[in-house]
Amino acid sequence: MRVINLSDLKAKFDSLEGNHIGSFDDWTQRAEQCLNVIRPMNKKQRSNYWAKNNIWRELYPALSELSGHKCWYSEAPENSSEWEIEHFRPKAESKSEEGAVILENGYWWLSYSWTNFRLAGSLVNKLRKDRFDSGNEVYGKGNFFPLDGIGLAQTGDEECDCERPLLIDPIKPRDVTLISFDQNGEPYPTYNETDNLLYNKKALLSIKFYGLDHKPLTRGRSKIWANCEMAVKKAHNIIKNNINDPVRRDEKIDECFLLLHNYSKYTEPYSMIVRNFVKEKIKDDEYSWLKEVERVLV
Repeated sequence: MRVINLSDLKAKFDSLEGNHIGSFDDWTQRAEQCLNVIRPMNKKQRSNYWAKNNIWRELYPALSELSGHKCWYSEAPENSSEWEIEHFRPKAESKSEEGAVILENGYWWLSYSWTNFRLAGSLVNKLRKDRFDSGNEVYGKGNFFPLDGIGLAQTGDEECDCERPLLIDPIKPRDVTLISFDQNGEPYPTYNETDNLLYNKKALLSIKFYGLDHKPLTRGRSKIWANCEMAVKKAHNIIKNNINDPVRRDEKIDECFLLLHNYSKYTEPYSMIVRNFVKEKIKDDEYSWLKEVERVLV
């Protein structure tokens, strides 16, 4: 997971859709009109209205552009499977990590708020089992939106500043650092319970509800890790055997840095694995030459 700059959505939308369905400002006006329509409705009526007036789908191309056409949560590449615009704060009902209902009517007032939209692969958003695993674990965020209990937003609160969500939000820079990955592509909390109990819990719950340990995802990440390992191994071999040829050494380091830079681009799948790879590799003093690559990762 890497941070998404949601403030760029207006510019992306206008550049892609402005000549077809109107400007982003036009869209927000229509969204406000839809919100006003559902204000007096009950839960069932709102659900029926959303099904026929899900204009957030019009933002799909722009939201996809923001992430380099990848799921905002898993960094899996966009493909032929069903992708969705997910409401970070669930619009119809919200539940705790145990499944208890927190808000029976959800955050319905944010159902047309573009600041509440996230692009998610269906494996992240919908509840389902991993068909590649014989276990009974269910993956998917669904209506789960656990809070730490310090506050609960009231109807109409657009900022929800009183809440502390226990799921990682890809638009928050600090949040995306809370999960790391190992050489097998397996996710784990960056902080243990002793270091930071809250961050540890957010990571564990996010791994669970976003299905970040889903087998196809771990395989994809491990492949990128292996590509990084191969690039560094080749460069390191040249470095060790050309001690008296600094020009040759620098050439191989440059080639390796360029490969790692390209793997870390926001358009590349599972790009954050590159930072995790480098972080682990430079713990070995033998790879001290690799430390400078952190400056060119994107």
